[in-house]
Amino acid sequence: MNRNAPLFLLLAAIALSLYAHSAVLSEFVMPTYGNTMIHVANARHLVETGFYPIQDDYSYGGGAPNLYVPLFRFAYAEAVLLTGLSFDLVGRLFVLLFALLLPLGFYLLASRAWGEWAGAAAAFASCLVPELLIYTVRPLPQALGLALLPVAFYFLAKNNWRAAPAATLLVTLVHQEAGVFLVGCAFAYAFARVAHASWHAKKLVFPAEARLGFACWTCGVAAYFAWHFFVMGNLAVFDLAQFQHHEGGRVTFDLLLTKTGKAVLLFGALGALAAFWRALRSRVPNETELLLLACVGAGLFACFNDLVGINVFMDRFIVFLALPLVCFAALGLKEAYAFAERVSTRVNRVTV
Repeated sequence: MNRNAPLFLLLAAIALSLYAHSAVLSEFVMPTYGNTMIHVANARHLVETGFYPIQDDYSYGGGAPNLYVPLFRFAYAEAVLLTGLSFDLVGRLFVLLFALLLPLGFYLLASRAWGEWAGAAAAFASCLVPELLIYTVRPLPQALGLALLPVAFYFLAKNNWRAAPAATLLVTLVHQEAGVFLVGCAFAYAFARVAHASWHAKKLVFPAEARLGFACWTCGVAAYFAWHFFVMGNLAVFDLAQFQHHEGGRVTFDLLLTKTGKAVLLFGALGALAAFWRALRSRVPNETELLLLACVGAGLFACFNDLVGINVFMDRFIVFLALPLVCFAALGLKEAYAFAERVSTRVNRVTV
């Protein structure tokens, strides 16, 4: 078999992602409609005045503290200043950047777990999630956060003590929900790694991978609370309107199926079950598999946080749960293919 085939498949997945996002180039309406205008307004304020509006958010007519973490807006303003292009065109180019980063990030993460073929399959699967396309076809902080998360998970899986905390800080200051998901996954991974090692050793063990997970959790939490205190002058996160008014819709199976896609949800569940079974049986786990299982756990908790009384943004977290499911869909496809081969071999033996 051609050794370059996975690379060709990756390039095809990138082309498909660019094609799916290319609607932003032909759309007669600016890509910066709806909530995107909030971020454009802040970037424009920074470009025109040289100052970032800390105490005057453009949401809901202004007059409120600017609580959004700022890095996406800084990047938007810097891109306009460096290129001299319009805010409209820069927004469209940002969308194409997201389209490029998404399959590459999934390729890196899945390849580390199960090889290049699985990486190419995950890159393709990332183009099949409706909610992922909806969130990344506009220049939003969510889009950049989603594009960066697979790369952050890749550094965490590699046990890279420099890149993983740096990526955690970056994602946390790009988008709040992406940061919440990342630190939740890092904590869940650290806990799972300690539990797995301790179970097999019959004593309490703290592997290096778990220490890195806790370190990333600490970095992300500290970065967000520092920003929150800088803007609000307090640490009362649960006093925010989103918590007080319980914003977000309840997640049902039909909603999960619609937003994730049948193929990714089916094969993703199959791959996650296979990885969970292997993690139970193996004394030395596949670190990337264990991390992705932790991400599924964190994603399910976020999607159904109403069951524990939090009741905030449940439906918004479906797109984040889809990230590990995209990778596990590649594993599920690989396991299904291996099973079909075994069945075919046995049938042939019986026939002969």
